[in-house]
Amino acid sequence: RDKLVTGVQTCALPIFMAGAEMGNRVTRVLTGVVLARCLTTFEFGLIALVLTTYELVRMLIHNGVGARIMQADDAELDEVCATVHRMNWAVGVVMCALQAALAWPIAHYFDADVALLLVSLSVVHLVYPVALVRSCVAWRDQRMTLTAGLTFFQISLDNVLTAAMALMGYGVWAAVAPKIVVAILWTIIVLLTVDPRPRAKITRAKLWDVIAYSRRVLGAESLNTFRANADKMIVGKFLGMEANGIFWFAANNGSGIATGLSTAIGQAVLPYLARGEIAAADLERRFWNSVRAMSFVIMPIILLQVILAPWYVPLIFGEKWLPAVPALMLMCLGALSRPIVVATSQLLRAVGAVDLEWRIAKYNAVLFVLALVAGLPFGVVGVAAALAVVNIIPAMIFARAALERASADRAAAPSSNLAEAAA
Repeated sequence: RDKLVTGVQTCALPIFMAGAEMGNRVTRVLTGVVLARCLTTFEFGLIALVLTTYELVRMLIHNGVGARIMQADDAELDEVCATVHRMNWAVGVVMCALQAALAWPIAHYFDADVALLLVSLSVVHLVYPVALVRSCVAWRDQRMTLTAGLTFFQISLDNVLTAAMALMGYGVWAAVAPKIVVAILWTIIVLLTVDPRPRAKITRAKLWDVIAYSRRVLGAESLNTFRANADKMIVGKFLGMEANGIFWFAANNGSGIATGLSTAIGQAVLPYLARGEIAAADLERRFWNSVRAMSFVIMPIILLQVILAPWYVPLIFGEKWLPAVPALMLMCLGALSRPIVVATSQLLRAVGAVDLEWRIAKYNAVLFVLALVAGLPFGVVGVAAALAVVNIIPAMIFARAALERASADRAAAPSSNLAEAAA
């Protein structure tokens, strides 16, 4: 019976997350249509600059401590949760101060009126730490309806409020104010629906254990976030805000759909790969099952986007976005590697091999910079083409390296559980 329950949870969680993400994508497309018709390409460029800065600062919270909660055994869970909660608050304060401090220098450097937008959005960094640990505990307990519902609520409400404010004429503020409102509401719902863990004393040994685990994950996530966002800042600086608006539009309405879906479904991959004592062969089987499951959902959407983009972009978003079509198609093709990229990252975290994830992230960052430099002289389309190439080709090489590392670790300790493998 326990095996049956586990199997149902394993299958259901990706389905719940995919369903939530599809719902989010519907509202995001509708919001994208409203923004595309209400805002100019220059205003799109300003929004891209603000949200890119926000995401680059926010990468500090992607430090792997949530995964550390998932891998903790029952005996240490309360102490790990208390430690992570303290770390989340420290990181939140740092992020808020950093974004506020960067607001005016960024506005001056890009010659863009975004300082007040950035300062206002920095408040969000002080809201989420209140409930992040409880959210991770819900993931650990595989509360599928709650976690999928929260994901849907958080993103869809943001989209709906953004569209409503754009229609009311709030301009670029339509992309900022809803994030503050949603952060507060999300936190309240988590506090009301997830019970707090018993208070536990934070020991120095456990603090250093969590820091040691998160340090390399943070490095990898920082480089991944840099790759996902820095291109927009560089395009904005060297090609101008209008080109940045076109580039951001292409990224959000092209690869953004595949990226969002793979990220949402990928959240269910870590518990699937990490559960129980898994032999090397079974771990590889689960890895490829995860890749196939994500590909089954994502690849048909990508191919349809590529084929239909020349028709649906001007029809839905307006004729002024026709110049974005070639870049959008190229970005869609570059997203074909997302299932294997996400599965590779989660596999390495499942076996505790975050050092290899860090090295892979460094290689990817170097390739990203080289591609960006090579593509800039050819405009937005050149950048999109170069990034598509470096997204696809290295993915299989890194996946094979990850599988070999995971198999070697499991062969050396065949009966180890996740906590032992991570140690």
